[in-house]
Amino acid sequence: MAGTSCWVQGSYARGVGVHPVNEALPAASAAADPAVSFSLLGPVRAHHGALALPLGPPQQRAVLAMLLCRHNTVVGTAELVDGLWGEAPPHTAVGTVRSYVYRLRRILGDRIATHGQGYRLRLGHGELDLCRFEDLVAEARGAAAGGDPAAARDGLAEGLGMWHGTPLAGLPGPQARIQRERLAELRLSVLVERIELDVLLGRHASLAGELTGLCAEHPRNDRLRALLDTVRERSGRGGGARTAPSGTGGDPTAGLPPGPAPRTAAPPPGASDSGGTRTASPPPAQLPYVPADFTGRTGVEQAIVDALAPGPAAAAALRSVAISAVGGIGGVGKTTLAVHAAQRLRDHFPDGQLYANLRGVREDPAEPGAVLASFLRALGVADAAVPDDAEERAGLYRSRLAGRRVLVVLDDARDTAQVEPLLPGSPTCAVLVTSRHTLPGLPASLRIRLDVLPDAEALAMLGRIAGEARVAAEPDAALALVGRCGALPLALRLAGSRLATRPAWALADYVRLLDGARPALLGRAGGQGDADGVEACFRLSYDLLDPAQARLFRILSLPRAATLDTAGAAALAGTDEAEAEEHLERIAALGLLESPAPGVHRLHDLLREFAAARSREDDTPADRAAALLRLLVHVRERARAAYAAERPGHPLAAPAGPPAAAPAPAGLPFDHASVLAVAVQAVEAVPEAVGPAADTVLALDPLLDGSFLWGVLVSPARGILGTAQARGDVRAAGRIGHMLGAALMRLGRLDEADRALRDADCAARACGDDIVRTEILTTRALVRQALADWEAAEALYREAVATGTRCGNGWGVGHARSNSVGALLRSGRAADADAAARAARDAARARGDRYAEAHALYSQGIVARHAGRTEEAVARHRESAELGLRHGYPVYAAMNLVSQTAALLAGDRAPDAAECGERAVEAARRVGWRAAEARALRLLGTALAAAGDREAAAARLDEAVRLLDALALPEAADARAVLAALTAPEPAGATGPAQAPAAVPAPVPPAPPPFPQSGARNP
Repeated sequence: MAGTSCWVQGSYARGVGVHPVNEALPAASAAADPAVSFSLLGPVRAHHGALALPLGPPQQRAVLAMLLCRHNTVVGTAELVDGLWGEAPPHTAVGTVRSYVYRLRRILGDRIATHGQGYRLRLGHGELDLCRFEDLVAEARGAAAGGDPAAARDGLAEGLGMWHGTPLAGLPGPQARIQRERLAELRLSVLVERIELDVLLGRHASLAGELTGLCAEHPRNDRLRALLDTVRERSGRGGGARTAPSGTGGDPTAGLPPGPAPRTAAPPPGASDSGGTRTASPPPAQLPYVPADFTGRTGVEQAIVDALAPGPAAAAALRSVAISAVGGIGGVGKTTLAVHAAQRLRDHFPDGQLYANLRGVREDPAEPGAVLASFLRALGVADAAVPDDAEERAGLYRSRLAGRRVLVVLDDARDTAQVEPLLPGSPTCAVLVTSRHTLPGLPASLRIRLDVLPDAEALAMLGRIAGEARVAAEPDAALALVGRCGALPLALRLAGSRLATRPAWALADYVRLLDGARPALLGRAGGQGDADGVEACFRLSYDLLDPAQARLFRILSLPRAATLDTAGAAALAGTDEAEAEEHLERIAALGLLESPAPGVHRLHDLLREFAAARSREDDTPADRAAALLRLLVHVRERARAAYAAERPGHPLAAPAGPPAAAPAPAGLPFDHASVLAVAVQAVEAVPEAVGPAADTVLALDPLLDGSFLWGVLVSPARGILGTAQARGDVRAAGRIGHMLGAALMRLGRLDEADRALRDADCAARACGDDIVRTEILTTRALVRQALADWEAAEALYREAVATGTRCGNGWGVGHARSNSVGALLRSGRAADADAAARAARDAARARGDRYAEAHALYSQGIVARHAGRTEEAVARHRESAELGLRHGYPVYAAMNLVSQTAALLAGDRAPDAAECGERAVEAARRVGWRAAEARALRLLGTALAAAGDREAAAARLDEAVRLLDALALPEAADARAVLAALTAPEPAGATGPAQAPAAVPAPVPPAPPPFPQSGARNP
């Protein structure tokens, strides 16, 4: 299939029935023989009948994979070079590619032909397993459409049975990585279709275990969670709460905008694959809802559809991204039109639809980097794998979209500079932008300046909301009302909503009411009179609110969060949730508030401006500051409840300040950015709120640690720390300083982290905050350990244990002990290391802390590996990984696979170590853990060298050296030494690539330092 690529781990084939490299099939036979087949749904393979053909080293197989994925089309040499090496190819790249193609021709004959500066691989229909898979899926979907779900289900299952491993695993290069992820997404989407058909056919009993595991592997996939809930209910296993949706962190009434919970469903008991198969989330579908009263705009909507979904001939000629821009004044209906058109375009963009509100007219417009991070997460990139640098995010974003049909809707853009980083690079994508400005620098092929509605469409819209019979009964008054609203859709919707709640009112009376509130309108299409008319509509609805409702409406404009839930609104107003809910329903009924999801509320930008203006008139600065402080305290209590759930028995979970007005429900609104924004905004408004703000950020530690979102913390933490220091709040300075240092440590900025943590330690010691100081000392030890300063690390761990024991911080004591194992082993104290790991495990089990128990088991595996007990080490690491996965901690797969690889290598089991190392690299990349990825690459390269695969070993070690150097990790020297041995000149008489490579006598590398528990997502 053109535009689709797939790559997989494929070791050099050796064994019975496999041709040696220098023994090709006869060219004519290979070219014409229909018995030749190719596989991309797993390792890249080729067969002649039952005989496997030797395809050479990984880079050569990667070239074949690119040709297979673009079969029957010409692939340029430059494309092959880019696909193998990206932006930094060696100076010999072109020659190397030509050499690989030459060798492939010796194996495959004249199937590969030269065309100018490129190559074409000829395939017949059915010779590639990916094509056969697509045929089966198409037939199955046809059966489903024809009313035969059983046949459709069996067809999809047959197609899924063709997959045998991770596509393209082990093949190098950016193209391999991109296409590996794309094919994983394809498989997951078909798998979900098959499960949906199983549910339709009533096969619930067999699905619960499969869905539980899939939910653990894809915790943000609402489609899988909904299926699991359905299966549990229909099989009689509902038993209470439903699976938490990804947007609510388990609680749809959390205090701020819902977001992804880092830990949700667990895999089935007994799951044993600690590495797992890397798959990706289904295509994003982020388009908002369209109001049911959408009216008119038929011509401009069709123009947008035609521009963004051209016919086949026009699509084939596209060389750049299709961009359409819709401009117009606020409230004219730009967003509604754009989303309505985008909904019509869904079938044209099957790989997904992305949506972002850029908040162009707000005082806090969306940062392109933050939007890119959101898009990358929607496209399946793990939080931890999102780069810190905005340009790197843009590059990864465009790589993710390469060759995919995705529609990007950018709503309310401020200017071209805000939009440009968000534009895809692939002509298969399209972009729809709305803005109040003209965006002259945007290369749009279609520009529409949206005007207010024509009278006929405005009357139709008013009729759909207020009642068509009423409009027909008073045509003159209805037309006058359209005039008073400036024919602006937002004002019409507001006026219609008001009339809908007053069925006895005459339209003429409402017009007279408007005329009394503001002078009659003199102009149309965005003149000042229109602004007066719109404000009059707002004012009339606002005036219907009682004082408590009006006050809540005003202060809803205060937080910088885009949305607020009922609990957060109640905290902001200082009322209970039941009263707040009544007020919110009244405000929404009058058209002053939107509710995009149950229990979630937001203000339109114009209404936010109106509410803020009323707040400046009617609320004092002290009133507004008090509201923000109440919201901060509410968020702090929610964060503390989540902290207690994640870290059982930790004394920080106990209240440390004024309690919330009502008991805080369990869980946290897992929108970390909004929580941090509330903390920063509260401190700006009320500097004395720095204490609660520091406590709030401190309570985010498990969330940030679980999803590696540390990069977003640095700037807010610095700001809060500066206020704490200026006010002399030593306790707050110690707490927020600890979080800043922890973030810097996990981001690999070790020198900065060391300075911040030393300052935090001084502050915590000065105010006697030993509970937090226990954690600070452990984090300081982790910094020293990362720098291979084992003696200093061991001393800090000892001090952390003593401090935690003295203040009753049992969690912190176990945390320090479990992390101290590596330092103790390096100091020659194996017995003490074993005792520390066992003590940490026993304490974790006693308090029911599965996260800490899994880390303690990992530490026991480290001890066994150090003692040369390979089988015991492997067993402990598997037990740790399984426990972590079962309780929603997938990062344990990565850390245990890295250490398991080291154990197998130390036990002289190089082939097993290489296989485990491949899974370790994949697991580390899946969670975005760069330190684990670098160490896994080092161990994998060493294992491949010991197994005799020099070329693959060199490629992996080269990757390891570059990443280890970038992270300033001391293992870089070990990787560089093995790489130097591999790349040394070969002895005279070597026969070249046709000869099987000899094993490289390389010493087993020093064991990687253990990964920290609280820092388990190090970069």
